[in-house]
Amino acid sequence: MKTLLKRFLNLVLVLHFSTATCQTIAEQLGYEKDAKLLIIHADDLGVTHSENRASIQGLESTPVNSASIMVPCPWFLEIADYAQENKTLDLGLHLTLNSEWNFYKWAPVSSKDSVRSLVDANGYFFDNIPEVVEKGNPEEVKIELQNQVEMALRNGIDVTHLDAHMGTAGATKEFLKSYISVGNEFKLPVLLDGANQSMQDGEIKKLVKNGNQIIVDGIYTAYPTHFQEGMADFYTKTLNELQAGLNIILIHLAYDDEEMQAVTVEKEFWGASWRQADVDFFSSDSVRQLLRNNEITLVTWREIRDKILRKQVQH
Repeated sequence: MKTLLKRFLNLVLVLHFSTATCQTIAEQLGYEKDAKLLIIHADDLGVTHSENRASIQGLESTPVNSASIMVPCPWFLEIADYAQENKTLDLGLHLTLNSEWNFYKWAPVSSKDSVRSLVDANGYFFDNIPEVVEKGNPEEVKIELQNQVEMALRNGIDVTHLDAHMGTAGATKEFLKSYISVGNEFKLPVLLDGANQSMQDGEIKKLVKNGNQIIVDGIYTAYPTHFQEGMADFYTKTLNELQAGLNIILIHLAYDDEEMQAVTVEKEFWGASWRQADVDFFSSDSVRQLLRNNEITLVTWREIRDKILRKQVQH
């Protein structure tokens, strides 16, 4: 009798997982199968006071409903303090392996001796992706990513997800393995782009499956041509053409003020005026109207973490 009961329970468990696997992400989150789900996500919190102020304003007063924090950056403690006081917000980590501005730099949170392959002659992160790819040791990448998560947790941040600054943590298959492994270790969803060729690798697929990670259906972010042609046009077109499934729009909120101008000096793109354009569009009344007109439902990484990844892991 005990054997039969055990077999029955195993069958129920198998059927449960089979049903969950067949469900779309929308259904697993409790929405209609063909729902248009969207995360409006602000990157780079912690990089400057201007970035923090604009992002907080976005999270509190606009449809922007998610953001991620750069732990190694100079203004990390300010946004960590805010996160401690606002634990229901959707705040993840923008895992950082680059320090891209000309005169404004940051370094790993790990001891330099443990991540020597990730720093330049001055002890800062390299400014560009190719140099990190050429010199970076994947094991040292993993050490640094782990330490960034641990530092955030020590500072009271209820981390909801992980994503990668400049995409560097997913720039090679070995880096991507480290990135996903850290997400699995801390039971956090990681932003994964199905267009990344390394996602087709068998080892990567196994890591994704073992961690119950999901792959976003659509990732949208502005590039230099969009900035030159008009950010409002790009975002309006993106919202009007959004497809069913889980989508994310990645933006950068900061004010075009003296601080941000100094940080991004000599950089035409992703600079102070670019970030102000993001503030202007996502603070406008037209955004809410576009969301209504296109029947778009805003969701968060917190929902994904708690209703999909951690719920399944607990089984």
